Amino acid sequence: MAKKVLKLNFKNQKDKTKTITIANPKEGLSKEVVQDAMSKIVAAKAFSKEEVELYTSVDSAKYYTTQSDEIFDAE
Repeated sequence: MAKKVLKLNFKNQKDKTKTITIANPKEGLSKEVVQDAMSKIVAAKAFSKEEVELYTSVDSAKYYTTQSDEIFDAE
């Protein structure tokens, strides 16, 4: 069964990449919609760890699809 996720990549205060992964995202989102949502996360300044802001700038966004084929299920 294929599973799709949306990975939102940001840069933190120390210029390291931080990712938010969203399971079962809405498909076909436009660049503008995703950038706007990510910009709102940055503007909120709601996330920090050890006094470092985790999301200070928007970097990229990508859909990922993974495929798994079940061999058996014990149930």
